[in-house]
Amino acid sequence: MTSNASDLPPAALCLDMDGTLVDTERLWDIAVFELAEYMGRPLDDATRERTLGNSLQGFFEILGEYTGRTIEGAEFDRLAHRLNTRVTELMRTDMRWRPGAEELLTEIAETGTTVALVTNTTADVARVPLEFIDRTRFDVVVTGCMVPNGKPAPDPYLLACERLGVSPASTVAVEDSVTGATAAVTAGCRVLYVPSTEGQPDVPGAHTHPTLEGVGLSALHTLTSGTPVGVAVGQSGA
Repeated sequence: MTSNASDLPPAALCLDMDGTLVDTERLWDIAVFELAEYMGRPLDDATRERTLGNSLQGFFEILGEYTGRTIEGAEFDRLAHRLNTRVTELMRTDMRWRPGAEELLTEIAETGTTVALVTNTTADVARVPLEFIDRTRFDVVVTGCMVPNGKPAPDPYLLACERLGVSPASTVAVEDSVTGATAAVTAGCRVLYVPSTEGQPDVPGAHTHPTLEGVGLSALHTLTSGTPVGVAVGQSGA
C-alpha cells in the first residue's frame, strides 16, 4: 500500500518571512500608506490587502493601477528606493516576532529539520529582519530578487525546493497572505496558511489556521495532512 505525500512527515519546511516569522506587515503598512499619500491618492484598505505578500513589481502594478500612473523605469527605481528606505528605517527600530515563530524555529534547529526562508522581499531589505531572526537558522534563503517572477508565481518555492534537494510535494510551506499561499500551492507544496490580517479569504489547496502559537513540527504535519494540493479547504471529503 502506498501513501500520498500529504500523509507523510515533511522532508523540509519553507517559511515565509514578513507576517509569518516577524511582525513586519504593520511596518510595511506605514511605508505603503505614506507612499500612496506621496503619490497623491491615499490608499484604501482593500487595495492594501491586495498588495500583501506581493513582489516589488507586483506591488507597483497594483499601486499604479490604483493611482492612475505608469510606474516603470526611473520612476519605478525612485519610488522603490523611497519605499524600501522607509520600511528599512522602521524595521531597524521596531522588530518583533509573530506569535509562535521563534519557538517553531527553535524546534527546527533542535531537530535538524531542513528549512528554507522564502520571501518576496528584496535582499537589501530582507537583510534587516534576517539579522533579527538569524540567517544561520536556514539552509537556504530565497529573496525576491533571485527569481524572474515573485509570488504569487511558484518560482520562489520551486527554487527553494531545488536548492534544498527536495520535491515540493514533500515540503510544508507556511504563509500569511493570499499571495504567498497561492504561490506555495501552485508550486505543489503542502501549505499552512496563517493570515496575518483579518478578513483574508481562504486559499484553495491551503490549510487555514489562526496562529503559529503552539504549532510545532508534529502539528505542522497534522495540520497539512489529508487535503490534496489543489483542493479547496473544506472540500477534501475528509
